Amino acid sequence: MGGSLGLAIKNLPKPPKIVGISRRRETIEEAKKIGAIDEGTISLEDGVKDADLVFVSTPVGVIVETVKKISPFLKEGCIVSDVGSTKSSISHNIEKFLPPGVHFIGGHPMTGSEKEGVAAAKVSLFKNAYYILTPTSKTDMTAFKRLHSLLKFIGANVIAIEPKKHDELVAAISHLPHLLSAALVNLARKHTNEKENLLLLAAGGFRDMTRIAAGNPSMWLDICFENSDAILKEINEFQNEIEELGRIIAKKDARGLEDKLEEARVVRNNLPSILHKDISQFRELSIPVEDKPGVISDIAVTVGNIGINVEDIEIVHLTERFGFVKLIIADSQAAERARTALMSKGYDVELKSVYERDER
Repeated sequence: MGGSLGLAIKNLPKPPKIVGISRRRETIEEAKKIGAIDEGTISLEDGVKDADLVFVSTPVGVIVETVKKISPFLKEGCIVSDVGSTKSSISHNIEKFLPPGVHFIGGHPMTGSEKEGVAAAKVSLFKNAYYILTPTSKTDMTAFKRLHSLLKFIGANVIAIEPKKHDELVAAISHLPHLLSAALVNLARKHTNEKENLLLLAAGGFRDMTRIAAGNPSMWLDICFENSDAILKEINEFQNEIEELGRIIAKKDARGLEDKLEEARVVRNNLPSILHKDISQFRELSIPVEDKPGVISDIAVTVGNIGINVEDIEIVHLTERFGFVKLIIADSQAAERARTALMSKGYDVELKSVYERDER
């Protein structure tokens, strides 16, 4: 993930200098060879002391420890983000010890593969992929805008969700599927002991459902323990679903089974697809705000919680205490939904088209 971020950022028209940090010099040399970094070091201090932005691309279980180690060397104004797939505990703990003037914004790119290491890095990994940011009431407005803008520049669809809700969502759509994939493979292996060639006969459906079982087990240990409450809740709900299917099949309830399968088919076929963006549909939401901690988090999370991707954020400071937050949204209907959600929170929102057609 870190290598892919490096490649994507270096692919920008005017890329910044990128320094990679690794315990292994072989990793540094490989990252330089593929063009993901300009230079590398095994020293945490040398790697971060001049950084404007630091991405912590480590296993979930050592993210907090890593940020604690680098925090004495971070300059004022530096933004720290991570790429871990759990957020609540990480955000809460890091915000307790970061030096004043250093900003942490949790991040989770919803992309990747079961392959690991810098050799598996891809420059296009974030193109059209959802990248979740998890601002809190302590998140600085300008820091959030800077990170949001960079991620948009590398092609990501950026959505803001509060840390606790993020963990509940990914338990259902990412963590549980991995565990189910592993369980399905292990079940098939047990049957293989009885029927030697079962896995040799595995068809496309089995391969598709079990691809993610090839992921790194040590990484998933950290994830499952960090997000255990939400995962256990989803396991219980899945057990209820599978037991219901079992009861329907036992009763030979053809109509009930068909309804269940049709419901799943419709939901699956309506998963979001990647569409070309029509600039004529772009809308700007202008929101007058008081410049205080928590404002940008509240606005971004309100929009992110209804699944809307913000194309761009602009912060206009009119005075030291007041200004405007402007959001660009690429779909007129989504912009209306965002406006309604923000107004329900008490914000005054002006909505207008970004595209001005020349009528001459």
